[in-house]
Amino acid sequence: MIVESHQKGWKIINQRSHGLLAAMLAYQYDIDLPNEIMVPTLITIAEHDDGVAETLAIKNLTEAGAPRHFRVHDDSKKTDLKQYLNVMEMATSKCQLNALLTSLHINFIFGDTSDSEDKKLDTFLKEQEKNRKDILKHLDINKKYAERLYRFVQWCDAFSLLICMDKIQLEGRKMEIAKSPDGVMSQTFYKAKNEITVTPWVFKKDSFKVFYEYKIIEQLHFNSIQDFNEICERTPVQREEFLFSK
Repeated sequence: MIVESHQKGWKIINQRSHGLLAAMLAYQYDIDLPNEIMVPTLITIAEHDDGVAETLAIKNLTEAGAPRHFRVHDDSKKTDLKQYLNVMEMATSKCQLNALLTSLHINFIFGDTSDSEDKKLDTFLKEQEKNRKDILKHLDINKKYAERLYRFVQWCDAFSLLICMDKIQLEGRKMEIAKSPDGVMSQTFYKAKNEITVTPWVFKKDSFKVFYEYKIIEQLHFNSIQDFNEICERTPVQREEFLFSK
């Protein structure tokens, strides 16, 4: 979950909503990919953080009973591989390109784990490395091409997170997003309230709209993840919309 403090309590954005926003950005991106590549890539972008019911995942509550932001590490436990196993199963059941890009994303998340004491995680990552090599060989695509596709996934993911986490600077101050699929660093800033631009402009249209959905949870602490889930289910959904303009 993406969890931000709010004057009324907590602002909760599900990873699935963030993934949908990332896919909206990908859909508008001016990139020349054949249909059999573009569609699986869009699906990977939309579903790369799926795998568990977030409001029922025990790790998503802190020991104090507050909703846990996905970047706040829980030092008391080893990595719960359930989500990553689930998302890999879903990606693999669609097609090998989905499996390849999702596996690359998991590898990006964990980075260098050579000093990890989590043997199950180490085994999982080594299995993924072998699977990626097998998929590249089977699909007959080279590593450089796969890395370009993954930069596309990562760019859309990073930009969506900047928006959902309200990290884009005010007053026209530029900030970096990530390197584009072609290796060019993109920058973004607000032109006006909820109006975003990108330099260099990478989209097909001169303007378009995107959104993400969220909930405002007014209760600050919860006795259990079930308690948190019940409150979330009763809380109405809200939408934040943005205009992208050249």
